[in-house]
Amino acid sequence: MSTPLVSVALATYQGERFLREQLETIYAQTWPNLEVVATDDASRDGTVSILAEYAERRGLRYEVNPQNVGIAQNFGRALALCRGDLVALADQDDLWKPHKIARLVEAVGDATLIYCSIGEVIEPDGERRMDPSHEPSFRFARVHGSGRPVRYLLAENFVVSHSMLFRRELLDLALPIPETFFYPDGWLALLAACRGGIRFLDEPLQTYRRHPESFTYKDPAKPTERRPLADLWNGSFRTAWRATCRRETARLRDVAQRVPLAPAERDFLERLLAYYASGLARGSAWRSFRAGFDVASYHSTLHERSRWRVPLRALIGGLNGHGESER
Repeated sequence: MSTPLVSVALATYQGERFLREQLETIYAQTWPNLEVVATDDASRDGTVSILAEYAERRGLRYEVNPQNVGIAQNFGRALALCRGDLVALADQDDLWKPHKIARLVEAVGDATLIYCSIGEVIEPDGERRMDPSHEPSFRFARVHGSGRPVRYLLAENFVVSHSMLFRRELLDLALPIPETFFYPDGWLALLAACRGGIRFLDEPLQTYRRHPESFTYKDPAKPTERRPLADLWNGSFRTAWRATCRRETARLRDVAQRVPLAPAERDFLERLLAYYASGLARGSAWRSFRAGFDVASYHSTLHERSRWRVPLRALIGGLNGHGESER
């Protein structure tokens, strides 16, 4: 069996607390042909010292950004350093199972990108367990997450960066990563789906670490307080909706410019833009409401819940003449 070089692209920022543990699990991989490259986003703690230590001991290659550029752009700089035929993304605080890379390489087949489940977590107190809250996403991925699910990825990303491995050819399309993508995974997955397809591997090959310093951490002991009626009354719902519409419209416009979409997918993208128009232009609420029915079933986070939420969000968010015209 051939052993192509696999590059592990690691993006770090203020990661000294857990970085050594993550690096040890990466260098413990059973896959024999591996390189690790890292870019640090102007950390002020001991992260760079740890990278320098592993550069001397293990051959890690790294660069340090002179100023903070954010998660997606930091990953983009790491990806630009990769020399492997296959590339995997790594967060700075997870724990990889020893066979992770070997299993992904074995299962990628003819797909451009493969990703695995992330159901195994390690809590701030050190407890490891399977998180049942991820199961709806896995059920979605089992049905819709392989092949060329372009419309689903246009509507909402469901591929997590630290679970993926992809072919180097994807970088020719992906770099530079658009500024409108806060994370790199949705951009990479969408491009891969348009190219050679993606594949979901229903196995947890890493342990996802939850801790308060993480960008994505939510304390389960402090659930988000839901006040739908109060939010409607005080205008905060419409304010949040307009922010969502600006963000999603900018993202979709970048996609329209750079992603080689088939005509049917490009038509779907236009329906998504019509859906998000209610937060941008006056008089778009009812048109966005109708578009919401067209796009609702493609939202991964809503596929098991009421799809009425999608059109109603556009209708309520766009009423009362608060839209800001961007024409």
